[in-house]
Order: sequence, then C-alpha cells, then structure tokens
Amino acid sequence: MTLISVEVAQAELLSAVRPTSSERVSLSEAGGRVLAADLAARRTQPPVPLSSMDGYAMCAAAATGDVWLRVAGESAAGHGFGGTLSEGEAVRIFTGAPLPAGADCVVMQEDAERDLDRVRVKVAPVPGQYVRPRGLDFSEGDIGLVAGTRLGFTSLGLAAAMNHDSLMVRRRPRVAVIASGDELVPPGGEPQPNQIIASSSVALSHLIREAGGDPIDLSIAPDDLGLLRRRIRRGLDDGADIVVVIGGASVGDHDYTPCDRASR
Repeated sequence: MTLISVEVAQAELLSAVRPTSSERVSLSEAGGRVLAADLAARRTQPPVPLSSMDGYAMCAAAATGDVWLRVAGESAAGHGFGGTLSEGEAVRIFTGAPLPAGADCVVMQEDAERDLDRVRVKVAPVPGQYVRPRGLDFSEGDIGLVAGTRLGFTSLGLAAAMNHDSLMVRRRPRVAVIASGDELVPPGGEPQPNQIIASSSVALSHLIREAGGDPIDLSIAPDDLGLLRRRIRRGLDDGADIVVVIGGASVGDHDYTPCDRASR
C-alpha cells in the first residue's frame, strides 16, 4: 500500500462527487438545505417609499422657514394616508408607514412642535430625509440568492421577503455507513472480553446529518471479504449516494477495507 497525503486523498474522493438531483420543498423545511437554482425576487421591497422615523411627512420646499403646517391626517404601517398633500400641509406619520403623495421627506417628531391640528418645523428638512425609497432592499427580478447557497437564518428570511413559499433545493445525499470488524458489537450489546462497542458509526452519522446528509446505518460487517462486498452492494442497491466503510487499522490479513482489496 502506498501512502498518500491528506490533500491527495481528499482530491481523489471529491473527483467522484456529483450534485444530487433537485426537489422542491416548503420554505419551512428548507433550513440547512442547499439551493439548487438562483432565486429572483418576486416583488419590489419596499413596494412604496416608507418612513424610517415617527414624525411628520411633508414637502421639504414648504418647510424652509419658520412656518406652521396644517396636519391633514395620519399614515401608519399598513394604513396609509389616502389623499394628496396640498400646499402648507403635513401628515402625521409613523415608522414603516407609506409616504403620502405630495411629500418628499419626513421630519422626526423631536424636531417638530405640535399644536392641535398644526405642526411647526424646528429644523429645515431636505428631500429624501428619513425616507426608505421604493426598491431600497431589492427590485422585482433581482437575484437575491445564488445556487449553492446553504440556507440558514439570513437566506431563509430573504427568500421569504422575496415572496417565495417554496424553494428548489438539492436532495440530501444518502450516506450508507458500515462499521467493520469482528471485534465490534453495537451500543447496548454485551461485548466479550476481546470486543469493543462500535461507537464511530454513531458519531459519523451525526456528522452526516450536520453536513446536510441522510445517514443509513448498515450495521456491523464481520471480517469477511465476501460479506463486506455484499454489504456495500446492499447500500448501493438501497439508493445510497455514498458508502462509507469504517475499519481496518493497516495492512493486516483481516483488514479488507482498503479499496484495492475490497474491490477485487
């Protein structure tokens, strides 16, 4: 047996890797999965200009001096002001509310003085002040997530904001795990004095789940080349994408896990 470096071994293993097929899953089931195709926004966010402060919406040109404006109404998140601002008017507005027609800025309430149905601006505003313009986050058709993204907290939230309720993802790889060796017994068993508990397959199955795969436990294979080959074949016939065999310390007569021996 010729020893090779870890890097060469990894390169040889990965050279045989191919993407799994894709499938559509609901957004609630997509966490931890890998996106199979670029994801475009189905809407523009925000869809209209919104206020980023609690205060008063107005036209900046109407509040350049020490002037009082008539408060014509109110705009709240989800409940906009239905009319159009006239000259000398302002609208009471709250964070996240749509900017009324005729307004181009927001004066935060700390910079305004309210007296019944009038408001006085203490600091002259500028156009666009405290306004989140339409499409600030993204516009319809923008690619928000690219294929190959591992879907987590941030990407799932973005997919939802782009108005997707399901996603095309890669099918989870099915990884068959075979522990090999006459010295092994499963956890909870009664090992003989010359036996140990098979613990590596349990730990490896957990790592497979963490990496996004579905482990398939093919139990323990004895030190028998024919039986080991049949166990590997069983994993492949059962639809495993990868078969991992644990065992074999070196080149002893009872070590059948090296590829050049198990494949013969």
